[in-house]
Amino acid sequence: MKKFVTAIPLQAQGKLERKHYKAVGNPRLDMEETVSFPILTAFQGYVNPGEHSQIIAIRTDSENARRNFGILEQETAELCRKRGIPYPDIVVIDVPEDEAVTTHVATFRQLIDCFADGDELFGCLTYGTKPLSEVVRMSIQYAYRVKKNASICCIVYGQIIRNSASEAKDSLVHDETALLRLDEIVRLLADQGVENPSGVLDALLAL
Repeated sequence: MKKFVTAIPLQAQGKLERKHYKAVGNPRLDMEETVSFPILTAFQGYVNPGEHSQIIAIRTDSENARRNFGILEQETAELCRKRGIPYPDIVVIDVPEDEAVTTHVATFRQLIDCFADGDELFGCLTYGTKPLSEVVRMSIQYAYRVKKNASICCIVYGQIIRNSASEAKDSLVHDETALLRLDEIVRLLADQGVENPSGVLDALLAL
């Protein structure tokens, strides 16, 4: 099953704005609609009409996160109606509003319990704290390494370009999947005791 992992942002009411995200590095992320959640660029680009899928939402225990989760549900429903996509199964992982290591470990455990053999994995690293983004990345890589025939399909990051007055002037969505694949390659090179990883990486990047 195609599974999409995202954290729910903590912006205050009225601060979570829809953006027209322009795709960088992956035309499948292009869409004409505006959305508040970059993960939806991957959702609309990879889920086929009639195909069932799942969104895994990490929601902090706060009023803002609960309200913004409702926005995710609304925007997802709009895209599903327009694209002829079945509304996904939405799994919510509620987490405390703190940065304790024990909290992040518990979140990681809940995330990996959501994955199964054969899953096609998608993730968004835009929202959430830096440690939480790391947990999302680690959980997806764990599933790729451990689950049979699991694959990392697309990892997105939404970027807001601002002018000198800090006003938003453009919105981009980057396909960062290659970074996770690079991490896998580096790990394999280290396991093999490769003495000149830079040379190998340069050769791979030239392909």
